[in-house]
Amino acid sequence: MGFAKLVPLLLLATKNALADTPIAVSDFTENGGLAAAQAAAPMWYMPSGTCMPSAAEDGEGNQTNGVDTDNCNINALANGCPVQPTWEGPNTFYGNVSGEPFVTIPTYWASTFCNGDSSGSDASYRIIYYVYFKKDTGHKSDWEGIVMRFTSPDGGNTYTRESVIMEQDGNHVHISWSDVDDTFEGDNDWENFAQKNLDHGKFYFGKFHHSVHQNWYTAAFKNTCPPLSADDYRNDDYQFWAYNNLRPVSVLNPNWVWGQADSPANIDICSY
Repeated sequence: MGFAKLVPLLLLATKNALADTPIAVSDFTENGGLAAAQAAAPMWYMPSGTCMPSAAEDGEGNQTNGVDTDNCNINALANGCPVQPTWEGPNTFYGNVSGEPFVTIPTYWASTFCNGDSSGSDASYRIIYYVYFKKDTGHKSDWEGIVMRFTSPDGGNTYTRESVIMEQDGNHVHISWSDVDDTFEGDNDWENFAQKNLDHGKFYFGKFHHSVHQNWYTAAFKNTCPPLSADDYRNDDYQFWAYNNLRPVSVLNPNWVWGQADSPANIDICSY
């Protein structure tokens, strides 16, 4: 099913890219780094039956309220969460959701320069991409996502994708960009899988805890809580591309309380 059938045409971006296309340093330094955030924006995937993502705010300065947890009750897993759109097969667009303030669910982002960071002593740019859920199976409100790390192959003129760090139940799992299973260049190949080292990664939220992974897991635990983050059920039922609604972390009030969840407004990206 083509992307144009799932997302309004006005949201599509014309993109021409090469494998791990270098990003100019000015793309990180101008407009807060928006061009760089667009150049590497991930596509998010969710399985059916989960608590689907929400906007964390309404665009007018008001925080979204979380909802009560279900404690691994499969029959209540989606209670209080946005209504799941009709499934139209793999890659169904998650958008135009009743009650949500935006056509596409936001991905909240921020970019920063790290002169040495948790991944090493070499200088890098980092971009955080985070998505909000009204709950996961164990607590009210949930923030999940990734941090991407960019290093320079030419002394600081351009930067390329070096690695990605994924939030998995409080653990930050770091893998090289070349090890991400599914990447794509843009509009023309976004439906393809098993492509490596391209510009945009596909990342999969687990069904119960929304932990972030770079691959599927469908062997077990579709209807029961997994014992480990790695076993959280995930596939390609629903998707949305962060590129189509990147909202800066600055729209989030750092004083807003999210319970056990860490808002990207309060995360030190360099130590992530």
